Amino acid sequence: MLDYDKEAAVYDATRGGIPRARSAAEAVLGLVPPTARTLLDLACGTGLVTMRLTRPGLRPVGIDLAPGMLRAAAPRLDGAAVRGDSRQLPFRSASVDVVTVIWLLHLLPDARPVIAEAARVLRPGGVLVTT
Repeated sequence: MLDYDKEAAVYDATRGGIPRARSAAEAVLGLVPPTARTLLDLACGTGLVTMRLTRPGLRPVGIDLAPGMLRAAAPRLDGAAVRGDSRQLPFRSASVDVVTVIWLLHLLPDARPVIAEAARVLRPGGVLVTT
């Protein structure tokens, strides 16, 4: 597993940068219901995708465990970046309209705890979008 604190400095440049982030965000936003107001992006990394998961009335919040990633994400997300573990989210149950999990699940030995936490924080009828 990568050390994401160290990787944060080069992460965007080595992962497709703005073009890849823009494409991912456009695809994800196409799946977000127009009535959604709250979006939580798990393992948001540097926030390069997360900052694009917005539209009028929808403001994303990013969460990541790596302090280095959060330092990069915080200015991109106007401070809406939270340190936390996607397996134990620091959010109330049934409090979020949309949870996004972009480029994470394939890296985990067991994705079930992340999926369970996403389900816990989603409001009834909420949407989980993952890549």
